[in-house]
Amino acid sequence: MNQKKIQEIIENILKSLSLKDDQIKIIFTDQDQIQVNISLPEDTTGIFIGRRGENINALRLILSLIISQRSDGWPKLRLNVNDYQEKREEYLIHLAEDATAKAQELQREIILPNLSSYERRIVHLHIEKTGTVTTESRGEEPNRQLVIIPRPAA
Repeated sequence: MNQKKIQEIIENILKSLSLKDDQIKIIFTDQDQIQVNISLPEDTTGIFIGRRGENINALRLILSLIISQRSDGWPKLRLNVNDYQEKREEYLIHLAEDATAKAQELQREIILPNLSSYERRIVHLHIEKTGTVTTESRGEEPNRQLVIIPRPAA
């Protein structure tokens, strides 16, 4: 499916949610990724983001499903409302660093509950770079948890 058709689908769905043209920006990257940025007044961002990003994740899934039904594959779609994703990533990295330090200091596992699979992946990848602890996900959705495991002290 061509970019123009994908852009048209995304714009039609977002406009049905009362968004205007100047609030929607769609960027197609070289890596076949679709970046959708939504700019809203601060007092309405909560409706689109939801509790811990539930609404923004649901909207991203809906857009991805519709695009995938009309094209050959699953799109790499990134949806962002007022830079929420960047702020959330910063928070997750800070959380990962704090939990890593705590796991090393106490020499015991630290459990980070209630993260989406996307958020767990961000933490896994960030912690992987440190090499001082390991991570694993345990349990079944929706109760899957990320566990930070200290390496034995030398």
